[in-house]
Amino acid sequence: MIDVKALHDAPFGAVVGGLSTDRPLTDADIADFRAALGKHSALVVNGLDEDPEWLLRLGRGFGPLQPHILDQYHHPISSEMSIITANMSNVESRTTKKPAGAFWHSDLSYTATPSDAIFLYATHVPSDGGDTMVASTQMAYDALSGAMKKRIDGLRAVHRYGWNGGDAVTQLNEAQRAKTPDVVHPIVRTHPVTGRKILFADPGYTMCIHDMDRSESDALLAELFDHQLDARFQYRHKWSVKQLVVLDNRASMHCAVAGYSEPMRKLRMIVGCTDRALLAA
Repeated sequence: MIDVKALHDAPFGAVVGGLSTDRPLTDADIADFRAALGKHSALVVNGLDEDPEWLLRLGRGFGPLQPHILDQYHHPISSEMSIITANMSNVESRTTKKPAGAFWHSDLSYTATPSDAIFLYATHVPSDGGDTMVASTQMAYDALSGAMKKRIDGLRAVHRYGWNGGDAVTQLNEAQRAKTPDVVHPIVRTHPVTGRKILFADPGYTMCIHDMDRSESDALLAELFDHQLDARFQYRHKWSVKQLVVLDNRASMHCAVAGYSEPMRKLRMIVGCTDRALLAA
């Protein structure tokens, strides 16, 4: 049985105990873990040995795992897992000026079926930085004024891969670009597990509001992004080796903090979309 304790120094998130790569995962473990993610939006598990097959078993328990569009970074064991590295001086390392994900985003929001959740497991952690910032999109929506909630109700936004990621974005090749056309999503979604409203727009991938004058769209998105990034809704995670972090991509967005010089390496799994409202759109 897993043990879940809310983080005492953050507005959301929890630490999960009772899991070990020395013990096979049970269906009850996975069910409890999924319930905890719905409640807390971010989960931290410490002291897990590097075991890709064990991690894949846990990830698959949340739904179909979505191979990332950057297939050159897929893990040798499975395309359902990717490798994210910086400063490793090997073939795994990214060549971008800034680390991968060093901009605010929700994984796969630029696809027609955005991700439910992301799993990140750290094998190498720099001592000089490399934190991950997480912001609650549920808390951000709840704190909007009534007038703003009314204004954005029914609006949709255009999402594009790499739109505002700058030097942290790996450019796509021609075949990869063909698989990632612009997509349109509602700005306000209902979380399929919690039933809470979520503000589904992020600075990294949300380009503009569909069918709105561009200047008005830019001003509205700037206001929403500024609101989303209020410190009241944020959790800053400081990594440790052998640590797993799971983020609800519907209830949160995240940003890798750049500025470190030592090696960083994480394994990543992305849970595909199980939201019937989006799948039926």
